[in-house]
Amino acid sequence: MRSTLGAEFAAALHRYRDRTAIESGGESWTFADVERRARAVVAQLRAYGVEAGDAVALHLGNGVEFVVADVAIALMGAVKVPVNPLLPASTVQYIVTATQARVVIVDPVFGVDHPAPVILKDELATEGPLDALPAPVGPGARAAIYFTGGTTGKPKGVVHTQASAVAVHYAQLLEAEIVQDDRLLLTTPLAHAAGLFAQSALIRGATSVIEDGFDAERVLDAVRARGITWTFLVPTMLYRLLDAVDGPEPFGLRTVVYGAAPITPARLTRALEVFGPVFVQLYGQTECPNWGTRLAKDDHDPARPELLDSCGRASIMADVAIVDDQLSMVPAGETGEVCLRSPYVLEGYLDDPSATADKFLPGGWIRTGDVGFLDDAGYLHLRDRRADMVISGGMNVYCSEVENVLAEHPGVAQVAVIGVPHDDWGEAVHAVIVGSVGVDEILEWSRGRLAAYARPKSAELVDDLPVTPFGKVDKKALRAPHWAGRERAIG
Repeated sequence: MRSTLGAEFAAALHRYRDRTAIESGGESWTFADVERRARAVVAQLRAYGVEAGDAVALHLGNGVEFVVADVAIALMGAVKVPVNPLLPASTVQYIVTATQARVVIVDPVFGVDHPAPVILKDELATEGPLDALPAPVGPGARAAIYFTGGTTGKPKGVVHTQASAVAVHYAQLLEAEIVQDDRLLLTTPLAHAAGLFAQSALIRGATSVIEDGFDAERVLDAVRARGITWTFLVPTMLYRLLDAVDGPEPFGLRTVVYGAAPITPARLTRALEVFGPVFVQLYGQTECPNWGTRLAKDDHDPARPELLDSCGRASIMADVAIVDDQLSMVPAGETGEVCLRSPYVLEGYLDDPSATADKFLPGGWIRTGDVGFLDDAGYLHLRDRRADMVISGGMNVYCSEVENVLAEHPGVAQVAVIGVPHDDWGEAVHAVIVGSVGVDEILEWSRGRLAAYARPKSAELVDDLPVTPFGKVDKKALRAPHWAGRERAIG
């Protein structure tokens, strides 16, 4: 069995060489085209001194260049560091520095001064020496470092090995039901979950149709006219599609994978009427990508609302458990912290042994920071979140990062950031402020200082922030009036 991404890609590129691998921007590339271009980029990276084990950052939007660079990094046994294009420049610079990236492959449109040598997107080699590949790295070597927001204000690097990177694709091909004749429409950032789906498509011999962003009308046109059979959405995007379509059509979609939040029952009923029984919900986190649990297509039944409240049962290559405050496992029906175990959990946090130790429990389990319970049938029901985090439109927003930025405003004496319910995004970022600043002023202040998805969408001024008996800001008290009457205290 192949145990590295480079070996998986090399086998797929040869096996499917005459099939179409990528469609983007009105052009298409076969698997042979991707291999030729990726090998040329390998030679280019080696000319920059990149060797197996070195980090290469990808600060790119969606397009064939991302996929080619991704394959090249894997073929040479280097370490991919995907950088979300939505991040502010200071965070991008921190990531490049923290990973000691030898090179950054970048689209200059982002206008970031990178602290490492850069290769511009348009300067990526398309022809060149075809070096012997793949590089002889082992399954324990690093494959990727993904960054997720940190509770102390700095993002944390999540390290995955070659073995975990391969294992997640085996799970994904099964659970996401990706088959060789699929045409996957990818509109979310390749630096995020869509990049893993593009990798799985390559391994399986399917075709990825890549768009540079989500637009409801454009997505519907692609589904109608371009033979799209599979796509990935966050619920916000699905709601946009439902608003843009008049009624049921003979769509060719076979699978729609979604995550970040459940679909509301009313919207799900409408979605099933329009698109049919095609929906699969995933639950995971950067530390255990995508497939901690899975709510299958036949679980999406409006007649069984108790299932729609859940995020499914353990994925085929994962285990789920609930622990109490003493970190002891509890029986079905009891609420506690959700823990996951699989062959694709993280190796650890980059240069942070303390956070790594806190993440793991004996037996290979990791703590998710989410609170929930398992029912008697093994379905996971989420109820709250231990981590001080908001998930808005599928993107993780760490409250401390937003608070640190808002606190820089001279008119802010104290600030607390929470998530409040939002019909489209699941949760919206909301700031509660003590100070002399106006609401419009503080919302404008966040522009250019925070990624668009992390900026507060609303704010309120108060005289004092409530505190717990231990003197900490009582965010449960701040959130309570916004979430009153709801079973879940998260979106």
